Amino acid sequence: MAAPKINHFAHLGHELKLRDDYHLPRYCDMCTEKIDASGGYSCHHLLCDFDLHKECATYPETLSSFFVHPWHDLTLSSSAPSPSAVAAAGEVCHVCRKDVHAGVVFLYRCAPCGFAMHPRCSRLPREVHSELHPEHSLGAVAGMGTCAACAKPCYVWLYRCGVCNVDLHIDCLHGAKPPSTNVTGAAGGGAAAAGEQPGSAKLVGSFVELGTSVVNMIGNN
Repeated sequence: MAAPKINHFAHLGHELKLRDDYHLPRYCDMCTEKIDASGGYSCHHLLCDFDLHKECATYPETLSSFFVHPWHDLTLSSSAPSPSAVAAAGEVCHVCRKDVHAGVVFLYRCAPCGFAMHPRCSRLPREVHSELHPEHSLGAVAGMGTCAACAKPCYVWLYRCGVCNVDLHIDCLHGAKPPSTNVTGAAGGGAAAAGEQPGSAKLVGSFVELGTSVVNMIGNN
């Protein structure tokens, strides 16, 4: 059960109170997504306008030895690169490769490496089971291949069955299986078998394939 009041590192100085009586749309300052009818935590000081999802309030301030970037601690903060740097290259999450929303957004960051990650991406498990490949578990790996569900390339962080040579995007783990297709191993790093038509994978999260720049960053640390 959620606590009625909390003190949170993301909004020091004021208590946050649990609410479920929002009359106007409110958006979480941690993830920028809308707070639904289940409620969230809010600062009641009029000038603050600070809100958190109940789940977002549970992210720890520091992550240690996270498998995607185990070399340094990751600190959850709203600090960002200079506006000129963001404008020049854009800031993206180095795990899901999604663009970071404009404005104040909290990310897990490694200052020495420039690594940045959405808080939600910190919940990725090392190993998963998927109905698309029920024979074996799939492990998160840094690599490249072709997704066996949607037949699109997947880069760096993907889920792989090493026994069957099957690769799946994080988004596609629980997506719709292609018609008349068994997601089994095939030549080409987990590509769908020749002649099979890929189905539309149902997105279950905000995770997509990663860019090769992450491989270079990880290799340099």
